[in-house]
Amino acid sequence: MKKMVILLTLLIPVASWGHPIDTWIDKIIEYETANKRTDPALINAYAVNQEKLDMYRAAHPRFNFPEHIKDLSYAQAEQILYYFWDNYRFSDYKYDDILERVWDLMIHMSMADLDIAINNCIRKYYDFDEGFYAPFGSIASVQLLNGMAPKNVPEFWKILNEVKY
Repeated sequence: MKKMVILLTLLIPVASWGHPIDTWIDKIIEYETANKRTDPALINAYAVNQEKLDMYRAAHPRFNFPEHIKDLSYAQAEQILYYFWDNYRFSDYKYDDILERVWDLMIHMSMADLDIAINNCIRKYYDFDEGFYAPFGSIASVQLLNGMAPKNVPEFWKILNEVKY
């Protein structure tokens, strides 16, 4: 019985922790909802822009999501964000600093621009030649981002800002 009580006291706190994705999705939805954009290219609903909605609708037509971002509900936006989290391997990131930056870029950039920015960053950090390419969210791109030494994570931010702007 004593072993059971010890085991339960160890498990209860773990069971009460939320999944890391919940934190990231809650943070971005809260921020994006509070900071309404007026630029049509940046307009989103609960951190989901029209491009992400279109991609999700193409991948999951059976859900009959709305065609226009203005008609998206909170629950639908959350479902889309979970889809992007899973399909672009955000849970595989080793460093929260990199995860946070890339997640924010994914929300605010087109997927094509994000793919270019991440590849340029990886290419510059590792000094790869111009022919290097690893699709954003692929095992290769995530492993290369995870391969950065912890002391070099700030360097990643600097490189990313150089290649992004």
